[in-house]
Amino acid sequence: MLETLVPTLTRTLASRTRGTVNAPGKTVAAVLVPLLTVAGEPRLLFIRRAAGLPHHQGQVAFPGGYHRPAEDADLQTTALRESEEEIGLDPRHVQLLGVLDDIETVSSRFVITPFVAVVPGDYTWRPCPREVDTIFTVPLRVLQEPGMIRREQWDFDGRKVPIDSYAVEGQVIWGATFRITQNLLQVIGEASTCAP
Repeated sequence: MLETLVPTLTRTLASRTRGTVNAPGKTVAAVLVPLLTVAGEPRLLFIRRAAGLPHHQGQVAFPGGYHRPAEDADLQTTALRESEEEIGLDPRHVQLLGVLDDIETVSSRFVITPFVAVVPGDYTWRPCPREVDTIFTVPLRVLQEPGMIRREQWDFDGRKVPIDSYAVEGQVIWGATFRITQNLLQVIGEASTCAP
């Protein structure tokens, strides 16, 4: 299925008007949103960030990080460099498909640009222990199932906030990662309706 989805997904990403965020004073970052096939099924790859990191420690994320203007020619380079550092993914093994909407985080003041890519399903991942606790994948069909989104009231410093999340593979996907995942699923839906 992933092989048939890739051409229409690439066209849809290229033709849509992408949401961008211009937020002076915020930290610019980029992530890779890796699609892969495992046992014939399309899946999405996530990481759980190490507990010792300064931001979003212990949270589910996509591989990525800070844009370094002195090192990175552009945000795509950032996403690829960080993915290699965090999970051992060689950029030569990445097929970039396009870019999703920018996502702005509230508490940590990041603006994240997500790059959708296809990566090998049988890869030997090498998580960097300083940055990544776990690498796991979730079938797209699971994320697309009705009723998968869970809404709860979470307590943030005494303030109750409604939070949408996925509870899958023993992990909780929420925040910016949840919103990026939702954006990807929306674009996949658009691509599927436009498929010949």
